[in-house]
Amino acid sequence: MVDGGDGVTGGRGVFETVVIAGQELRRSNVNAVAVDVLYLFTTAFFATLAIRGFWPALIAAFPLVVLLSFAWMSSRLFLFTNIVVIAVSIAVTRAGMMPL
Repeated sequence: MVDGGDGVTGGRGVFETVVIAGQELRRSNVNAVAVDVLYLFTTAFFATLAIRGFWPALIAAFPLVVLLSFAWMSSRLFLFTNIVVIAVSIAVTRAGMMPL
């Protein structure tokens, strides 16, 4: 029986997945990396906005859904990165280390 692995790594180990991600980052040009960083910053901004109350969460919900859907269409690794950025930005904001 062939092991298909999980959905995120596609049956590869964590180390091999990190190596592949590093190779993809190295192949990207500077502009593409800058756009990805800006994309992640925007996702973090809307995540911190979403935990500020009902109305800010309502305002941030649609942009977050759109950003995550674009990340899903890009690659699963980029979607996973966005989810990690959301979790980290919420944790850091709750800890009071990143005010909005």
